[in-house]
Amino acid sequence: MTAVDLRTSGIPGLAPKQAASANLPIPRWMILLGAILLEVVTALALQELRILGLVHAAAIFVFGLYAVLKKDLALLICVLAYITGSEVLWRQVRAPIFYLAAPYLFIILSGFAVLFVLQRIGRDGRIALLYAAVMLPAMAVTIGTTGAGAREIIAFALSGPLALAAFVMFTSQVRIDPWMYRRVLWVTLISAVGPLTIAVADVRSELAFAGKINFSGQSNFVTSGGFGPVQVSSALSLGIMAAIFLIITEREKAAKIIASVLSIILGVQVLLTFSRGGSFAVGIAIAAFALAQARNRRVRNGIFAIAAVSFALAYFVVFPWLENFTGGAFEARFSNTESSRTDLAANDTEIFANNFVFGVGPGMTKYQRLGYEVCQIRSDQCVDEASSHTEFTRMLGEHGIPGIIAIVLLMMLAFSAAKRAGPGRAFAIAWIAWAVAQMFYANLRIVAVPFAFGLAFLTLSKDPIAAARSTPEREEPDELDQAEDSNNPAEDRVLAEMPSSRSRSLKLPRGRTTSNMDQPAAPQAVEPEEIEPQPTESGHISERSEQATGTPPPYTGGPQTNPFA
Repeated sequence: MTAVDLRTSGIPGLAPKQAASANLPIPRWMILLGAILLEVVTALALQELRILGLVHAAAIFVFGLYAVLKKDLALLICVLAYITGSEVLWRQVRAPIFYLAAPYLFIILSGFAVLFVLQRIGRDGRIALLYAAVMLPAMAVTIGTTGAGAREIIAFALSGPLALAAFVMFTSQVRIDPWMYRRVLWVTLISAVGPLTIAVADVRSELAFAGKINFSGQSNFVTSGGFGPVQVSSALSLGIMAAIFLIITEREKAAKIIASVLSIILGVQVLLTFSRGGSFAVGIAIAAFALAQARNRRVRNGIFAIAAVSFALAYFVVFPWLENFTGGAFEARFSNTESSRTDLAANDTEIFANNFVFGVGPGMTKYQRLGYEVCQIRSDQCVDEASSHTEFTRMLGEHGIPGIIAIVLLMMLAFSAAKRAGPGRAFAIAWIAWAVAQMFYANLRIVAVPFAFGLAFLTLSKDPIAAARSTPEREEPDELDQAEDSNNPAEDRVLAEMPSSRSRSLKLPRGRTTSNMDQPAAPQAVEPEEIEPQPTESGHISERSEQATGTPPPYTGGPQTNPFA
């Protein structure tokens, strides 16, 4: 059995000893506001000086590598959560980095975590790996058609599915406590503030320059920060999802208020993009969450109360303002149910009928009307030709029969996430619903979709809603709470789940970690209470073992900790 050495803070440089001495007299809500303001300043700085986008991306990569090297899965999940909003921010400000930098970071960091920290692949991870593998054979078709130009086309088409597979391989082996889950939600929400800031700044600039914004029956680039409204709407709606879940799970009223205000601002901006998918996806996900909590009367009533307040605020305040601000275009846009995606999806099915073995190759559906050779001759190279926006029909047209297999595997993963989620089942169902809704209208073009899908695989040690209602008992050991725990400041904790599926919290002597244990001793049959009572809220993330036997298997390699040394 491999034990994973994790820090409790999820923040670099805040080891337990340092945190214990850092008794900061700062309210938590002020820290949250400071983080939000810092993200606003960062976004505006990137807009003014594009080269800072490269520094920003490099810093994120360094933090991710640091988390892997320190085996700090808490920090790594927060880094990946922050990338969801940063990806759209980089594209809005035209940062001088790879267009696909975000999915590459997801693949690399998640892969490193699986290879070097977890050192195993669970059942769901193997299904995710197979999902990615079945889409690879169709690359030969793209290469045969485009030759040297195949690399960019294939990377654009497959980076999203590969990021999804890598992230699921990682999160399907991770167990997380409610306090850490809320931290991931806060990072996700704050990361959405970056794209929001650029969008609001562009609206102000356009109003100052032209005096008005021209709205039509199509999505609007000005209100989207100069970038694709579909992708901006998706990133902002992910922030809305995080905000809603924070309203439900947060203990503190001030934190709930901050999340509520941000959810309203994000919601208004999503509607202003005139991209309908983001708002519809949130509605579908919250409806799925409410259905999953149907038996819990208290939670159900709370959701209905939030929905009622949101509806009243939207109907009497937000919608009239939007209708006036857009000159009547808002109602026309959102009352129109027609979409070009229906025609694109139908075109994908026709392509599949004519190329059902391996399809036309990843990224090649947009070249079927005019042909790839014709597009290379044209001055615009068919850059404005519409490509598939529905992931499921895209897999049919571009991958053929392997695409059908990939869809089945994706459905298996979705059902598995909901089935095994435990106390967090309602949250898992909501994340899956949001991700699937996004796939129906925006493919996997931003990492927010793989992130939401993979987030459903995190196993929660306790229901976050129940944890929010219970009496806090040193639940969140961050830099403020750890200051109260100065009795054992220098002890590293290792939390690993035994094959009996019972989580045990073990302590190592001062200075002993998984990296400096020399000779691993054979595990002994000792009851947990003989070592240390199981804490109610440990504040750790653990590696999950899916083995059903009660006897630990032979050690197969990699660092190992002797918990009884």
